[in-house]
Amino acid sequence: MTAYGYGQHALSGKVFDVNTLESLAFANIIFNNNPLLQTNSDINGNFSFKLENDITFLSCSFVGYDAKQMKIDSTANENILVGLKLSVNTLNEVSIYPGENPAIRILKKVIENKNSNNPENIASFSYQCYNKLIADFKLNNQNEKDRFALEKFMKGKHLMVMESVTKRNFIAPDLSEEEVLGSKVSGFKNPMFASVATEMQPFAFYQDDIKLLNIHYLNPISKGSLKKYKLRIEDTYMRDQDTVFVISFKPYPKKNFEGLQGLLYINSNKYALQNVIATPYEKGTISLKIQQQYQLIDGKYWFPEQLNYVLQLEQYPEKNLGIIMEGKSYLKNIKLNIPLRKKDFSIENIHIAPDATRKDSLFWNQARNEKLDSKELRTYVFLDSLGQKKHFDRYLTLVEKLTQNKVAVSFIDIDLSKTFLYNKYEGSRLGTGIYTNELLSKKFNFGGFFGYGTQDENWKYGYGTNIFLAKKNEISINIKHQNNLIEIGKYGLHQYKNRILSFKDYVSYLYDNVHQNSIGIRFRTWRYLTSDISINSTSIKSLHTNVTPEFSTIRNTDIQALFRFAFKEKIVQFLSSTYSAPSKYPIAYFFLSKGIKSLFNGNLDYTKLELAVEQTVYLKNIGEIHYRIEAGYIDKITPTGLRFTGEGNYDKNFPYVAKNTFQTMTRYEFLSDCYLHLFLSHNFGTLLLKTKYFQPSFSVHNNLGWGTTISTLPKELSFFKTKEKIYAEVGLHIDNVFKINIQRLGYFGIGVATYNRYGYYAMPDFKDNQVYNITFQFTIK
Repeated sequence: MTAYGYGQHALSGKVFDVNTLESLAFANIIFNNNPLLQTNSDINGNFSFKLENDITFLSCSFVGYDAKQMKIDSTANENILVGLKLSVNTLNEVSIYPGENPAIRILKKVIENKNSNNPENIASFSYQCYNKLIADFKLNNQNEKDRFALEKFMKGKHLMVMESVTKRNFIAPDLSEEEVLGSKVSGFKNPMFASVATEMQPFAFYQDDIKLLNIHYLNPISKGSLKKYKLRIEDTYMRDQDTVFVISFKPYPKKNFEGLQGLLYINSNKYALQNVIATPYEKGTISLKIQQQYQLIDGKYWFPEQLNYVLQLEQYPEKNLGIIMEGKSYLKNIKLNIPLRKKDFSIENIHIAPDATRKDSLFWNQARNEKLDSKELRTYVFLDSLGQKKHFDRYLTLVEKLTQNKVAVSFIDIDLSKTFLYNKYEGSRLGTGIYTNELLSKKFNFGGFFGYGTQDENWKYGYGTNIFLAKKNEISINIKHQNNLIEIGKYGLHQYKNRILSFKDYVSYLYDNVHQNSIGIRFRTWRYLTSDISINSTSIKSLHTNVTPEFSTIRNTDIQALFRFAFKEKIVQFLSSTYSAPSKYPIAYFFLSKGIKSLFNGNLDYTKLELAVEQTVYLKNIGEIHYRIEAGYIDKITPTGLRFTGEGNYDKNFPYVAKNTFQTMTRYEFLSDCYLHLFLSHNFGTLLLKTKYFQPSFSVHNNLGWGTTISTLPKELSFFKTKEKIYAEVGLHIDNVFKINIQRLGYFGIGVATYNRYGYYAMPDFKDNQVYNITFQFTIK
């Protein structure tokens, strides 16, 4: 806050919207009609000012609101409430400038200085942050009866209060570690999760694209954006010796892109962002507004000091009743260009201190920027009592387990991936998987699965144990036995994908029966590399006729190794588990299987290699490009199941798109000992077509494949072909053609896709090359 003069009369208050009661951040306030006697409300709408003489008059203005003048009683000094009304006139004003728009000239300077002003370009920094999240119900009407009923129901409490204290260390360009020192959530005894400053918004408003709720929005201060945004200087005022320009921005009409609207407060000192207010221009079922406030440190660096957001579920749980969540983050103890060592950083980007949920009142009193008010205190007292009675912590465990495809029943986990199974060979598999969990022991678990195929009328089962040696490097040992089915061609990279309700598995029908004993170790090294290494003794019996006689039943002993390298992926701790956020860098997978003849009566001696690299790249104003390159090699002839096949997805009874497969290729159309695949797609989103009521998402796809075998396929394998020429197909997706509102939380989108096989393996009749599929998506707008 700026204060001119020091002395006798001190005044403080709050600026807010008279209709919504929402605080108005960064409003301009002038005292005694003197522009030099000026300050601004802070990010929470609060202001304070000191003057030697009496303050007798106050004038307050905020973009989009009618200005207000107030006489001030000379005895008043605090709790001055300044309510502003939304203006109905300024929204339709048209500005015409002789020459270049001055707002554009200012933003050009901001863009020129982006790199030097971006705090994430500082060599290193650390800070401590206090975060508070308040959740409440919000009426969507002005009905007094409904308002009274809601107030009676809530009894002077919030829906939820969450607090956390975090410490962040950062080394440019993007090495970051944030430790949750304290976590406190109303209703929960052991909340091993917490809000952090960057969970709902970027740490700094300088990236070319601003990612909010998993949607990329074009930043008005990025190159090329000035032609897409309507910009206007709304206000200009002095701050110390510098000028602050208040510039409004919103997309030009008929400019088809994901845009923001709001206000930028530009300080002439380095032409840096001083304050930001931004929200998506087009609203969805979930709306988000972010606010950022920066401070100048050491006269050199503009650095965030407070990050706020308001998240609203507009019509949930009812059409006239929504939920509003207000998050506030206060940064302090900021240290810049300090000596930090990369080796001291934890593997997790966000992790929780072991005693975070056991901090005492002294810790919280020192950490809070402001004391809890009576409403917040009542919320803690009521919900803590209710949570203990109703066992709220159990619901957290339920959520965590569901993300792992599990359901916990006391000290037992039910494995959903072993419960809901279907394929064209077995039909539906009736059974489940049962394993012990951390309630029995955090050092190990054991259990197994069983299932009966309704179509093949056979039982499958398995059992084993996992021993957890070190949490820091995720070191664990697993020992298991199984009598199970493995689809041919799925012995390599794809065997590690354990999902439920997979359309790709529905169309599979060629399997091997395996009796397998294995022991393996899993661990993480070099921060971004995970490794799975195992030795397996497997008896393989082919359950199909597409096999040479010498390989109908075989015993294979092999050593397998799977490596996954995800450069700079973000690893976040939630409850007792860690999760990986998508990386913007390529993710690489490498698989090795080495058959060892005579070891444990093994009959095979071979080397099998597979490699996959994939990446999603967001391109400003163009959309997203995704690619996946796969390659595989086997040095000797092996049983059919160990060779490469199953990359096709076409089945007329299951017209669904399966990612990273060939949509016009039948399931086992080709067999290879050496192959190379490219799956390439470009998602335009709604850039090509967007109207008020129809917003389909367009993407184009091109898939290429090549493969060969060591020798000519014998007559027993004449079922297969080899793709020694290039197999090619092109596709078009039109997603979200139809949208179904799901509990007013989002939309379940149904779309169509068409693929065409072309090139050497194209069919003579054009219609035989054409495939039509259905696509599904979930969106919030």
